[in-house]
Amino acid sequence: MSSFDLGLIIRVFISPNSAFLEIRDNEEKYFAQAIALLIISSVIGGLAVLPFVIMPLDDAYFEFEGTEEIDNTFPLGDSAVPLSITSSLLSGFVSAILYYFIGKNLDGNTNWKKVFSVYFHVHALVIPITIIIAILIFLMWGSFTSIEPSLLLDPNIDDEDAFSLMGSFIGYVALLAIFGIGFAIWILIITIKAIKTVHGFGTGKAFGLIILVAIITSFVSVPFSFV
Repeated sequence: MSSFDLGLIIRVFISPNSAFLEIRDNEEKYFAQAIALLIISSVIGGLAVLPFVIMPLDDAYFEFEGTEEIDNTFPLGDSAVPLSITSSLLSGFVSAILYYFIGKNLDGNTNWKKVFSVYFHVHALVIPITIIIAILIFLMWGSFTSIEPSLLLDPNIDDEDAFSLMGSFIGYVALLAIFGIGFAIWILIITIKAIKTVHGFGTGKAFGLIILVAIITSFVSVPFSFV
């Protein structure tokens, strides 16, 4: 493969069943592209934590009892971005391995390259979604760190004034929640279609496998979550 098959990637968005079917039946052709999509989505995922690294909270937030041991770059340190990328890559490969081995033992596909190729193409959706989420996080965190700490920490501030100061931040949090839930549901639906296609499972069986893999993968990725 000398270049990305953009047409196929677009079909993952608009016609996932036929796209996954073609990938499954031509895994040698699309395997390198699948790996590239995982890597790209993982690297872009690092953007989502970047705002917390480059925009630390003001020192004033750490002058209270119980905050002495919290680093002023709270909530994330300089290692957050590479650890986030590493965690995404690890989660992707562990998930693919689990989808293959567990799926195979449930009378699914016995060709690991087919499973990897189909599953990694789900990450084509993750790329634009992550960019949107990263922008919203940047705006959200930027709106909070731009607030003068003395105003928020004023013991005499009333609810109306606090809401006025936090209005933009709360708005971005709400947008993040709405988009996050919507995107999570969309990715789940597409992943179900991918697993159904590559393993020949029904919807319930595919959904159960996805939940099981998600639980196992979350434990594997825990060490990379402490940044």
